[in-house]
Amino acid sequence: MTRPSPTHGTDLVQRAFERASGAPLVPGNAVRVLKDAAENFPAWLEAIRSARRTVLFENYIIEEDEVGLEFASALSERAKAGVRVFLIRDWVGSRATASVYYWRALEDAGVQLRVFNPPNLTRPFGWVSRDHRKLIAVDGEVAFISGLCISRRWLGDPERGISPWRDTGVEVRGPAL
Repeated sequence: MTRPSPTHGTDLVQRAFERASGAPLVPGNAVRVLKDAAENFPAWLEAIRSARRTVLFENYIIEEDEVGLEFASALSERAKAGVRVFLIRDWVGSRATASVYYWRALEDAGVQLRVFNPPNLTRPFGWVSRDHRKLIAVDGEVAFISGLCISRRWLGDPERGISPWRDTGVEVRGPAL
């Protein structure tokens, strides 16, 4: 009787994942779990501030509070430095959360801003379709996926006994990007 090789189980797992996903496994990637805004926001801002070529940023709610202003500052600074910065915000999620001046300042800095699914008279119920994605990709080297929106609300308010919004995100690095 022949014994299976030590890698036999690994090969089976790899083939199962490839078959289930329809794509080959790509080695050399790293994933880090980030808990809540306290871990996510600093990691996101660090990646944005270190961007050299591109920042792709998509979020549902972006508020003009101290958190939103910090993100706007980081995105604007990178755009002014020549980094291509693209921002997609949802029309409903960010409809009344920031002033026209907030968005205009981002555009004036060079951020390419798009609004997902604004009202359209030719599609009166088109607004029902929303963009709840929350992701950031920087330089094709690091990406973040989570459920966190850009607002101090996700940090909680310890003085008032409000816990942080419980949300886990992941940071992905490597060739998968």
